[in-house]
Amino acid sequence: KGGASYKITPFRSYSQMDNTSALATFQSLASAMDEIHNRNASTLSFEELYRNAYNLVLHKHGNLLYEGITERLTVHLRRCGGRLVRLQRDIHSGQSAVIGGGGDAKSSAIAGSDSLLQYRLLEELSKAWTEHRITMVMVRDIFMYMDRTYVPQQRKRPVYDLGLWLFRRVVWERSMGDDEDRVDESGGLSMSNVNNSIEDHATMTTTTLGNVASTLLLQVIHQDRLDRLDDAPQRMALLRSLVQMLLELAHASNGAYADAASSFRRGGGAAATAAANVSGVNMPVYERDFEEAFLGESQDFYRVESTSRLSHGISSETTNSSNNSSSLGAATNNDDDEDGKPAAKYSAMEYVHRAQSRLQEERVRASTLDLPASTRAALLRIVETELIERHARTLVEMEGSGFASILKVVASSPAIGSVAAASGPGGGVGSSRMMMPAGGDSSESSVVIDHERIKDLASMYELFSRVPSSVNHLRDALSERIKIDGRALVKDQENNVAPPAAFVKGILAMRERFHAVVTDAMKGEKKAQKRMKESFEDFLNADARAANCLAVYVDELLRVGLRGADERKVSMELDRVI
Repeated sequence: KGGASYKITPFRSYSQMDNTSALATFQSLASAMDEIHNRNASTLSFEELYRNAYNLVLHKHGNLLYEGITERLTVHLRRCGGRLVRLQRDIHSGQSAVIGGGGDAKSSAIAGSDSLLQYRLLEELSKAWTEHRITMVMVRDIFMYMDRTYVPQQRKRPVYDLGLWLFRRVVWERSMGDDEDRVDESGGLSMSNVNNSIEDHATMTTTTLGNVASTLLLQVIHQDRLDRLDDAPQRMALLRSLVQMLLELAHASNGAYADAASSFRRGGGAAATAAANVSGVNMPVYERDFEEAFLGESQDFYRVESTSRLSHGISSETTNSSNNSSSLGAATNNDDDEDGKPAAKYSAMEYVHRAQSRLQEERVRASTLDLPASTRAALLRIVETELIERHARTLVEMEGSGFASILKVVASSPAIGSVAAASGPGGGVGSSRMMMPAGGDSSESSVVIDHERIKDLASMYELFSRVPSSVNHLRDALSERIKIDGRALVKDQENNVAPPAAFVKGILAMRERFHAVVTDAMKGEKKAQKRMKESFEDFLNADARAANCLAVYVDELLRVGLRGADERKVSMELDRVI
């Protein structure tokens, strides 16, 4: 009666998307992925693409969608990998032509550009990686709904991680003998291309693109260590990007997913998975292809360099180690130093300064490459072992310049006012060594402290302190020098060469000098102080006449030496003797 009329429509039953419609929908998504790879993403409607992907998952075609994405990504990565393999082959062919081209000027000019050609592969690989990451960000946005629903339910890799994982398998682990694209031109969803690619890489029996790139990375680092790298900032920036690529690839490979290598190897089961683990397929790519080789080459490089620097003063146990050096370092880091000094003629202190410089260089290099903390720690430990720990005893005992020799010079500094002190240790007035009394005041003590030499001892102690066990060699040398000098004084007393007062004065002078060594050079460490105390006690307690000499000296000091002195002076001298 005048009211609004309502029309009841029949219930519309749920309509499932059939396979034909699903294939057609995916073909539109596949075409969009091709456009993204071709850098034509601006022509696409991402809202429509997201809706199509959403409908496929909603209508239970998630497996079709996921395998289709894998297939399309593999097609493009196969092309990318083939292009890089052909590029490296062309570079290698060009270098071979130069080697066989004779010695004319043109060949020499081409040969000089070899290093630039080698960088081509690294540059193109970095470019391909950067473009692939940009592509995967856009592809991930399209299939975001699948990542939230289908992927966790089926224990698949998220789309972005899938793209990185495929880059590792199809590009980085590409055999250098495989330069064909092998793209399925039918455009179907056959997984044959993916299966063939994964199975080829599972055995890892041939040289891969990653092997070649890793070798080039190590060569660049080696040239940088030799200070022979042209455009070093640009080259190191390139290396940094590739190291970060390996780290991201390693991160994307982590996790237990249902689409691991064994799932592509049909019928492989547990045996196939075990074979993949043994062959290194499931190892983190950063550790397998870079870190292990990088640390090994670093160890060989510094073992050869340190051995060559000290070859005139080292024992056979260190010279034999040079036989294990790598091909990267064995032929090049035995050259003369930057100032033209032959490498084998380094003194102990020159070696110490060189080692300190090398450690700083490695810290800067690790920071420049943005290496993980674990790699940095391992690298510095290797450098410290090869430069310090392996040669600690040699640096202490090296004749004329080792820690023991410098300590002997400090211990034998002449007294103030003597002819030797006036002329200096070098035998002339112009000597550059700075001779100063203990405490810096000649009125307080007649003991000369060679502060320039103590600075050298401090530099060596600072280097050795990086490897705490190596400092024992310094303490041993300190103890041995104290005992040698002390026993010499005791022997003079036994032979009546020196009166009791001279014996005590000699002991006091020794104590002042070695106290300066322990306090200034060895940072006053407790263990060194203890060794010094024990060493003095060793020779003083060995002969009872030391106590008699002390009593005679104090008696003479009170009767004659301190006559007219004020109370502060008397107290200071007695404390010094006691």
